[in-house]
Amino acid sequence: MTISLQPIISAFPDYTVTATQRPDGSQLLSLEKDGVQVTRVIPSPQLSAPVRVEWLLSAIRRDIAQAGGVVAEIAAMQSQRQAVAQHP
Repeated sequence: MTISLQPIISAFPDYTVTATQRPDGSQLLSLEKDGVQVTRVIPSPQLSAPVRVEWLLSAIRRDIAQAGGVVAEIAAMQSQRQAVAQHP
């Protein structure tokens, strides 16, 4: 199963986005810009629901920031916001 790259391409228009299918059915996603490459393995059902797409985009943003030497604030990380919302 190949994934639709459109949500990722739209979210990161300045990056070259590619995906390669792995033997287990997941995809190896690569984003590259100015010689910096970020890769992430995406399980095949990852893009099946809007909330999963948002989580993936948030994770990619974090990966890009880390690759650039920037540490994301906890409040800006979606998974941390969800944990805080569940345990105020």
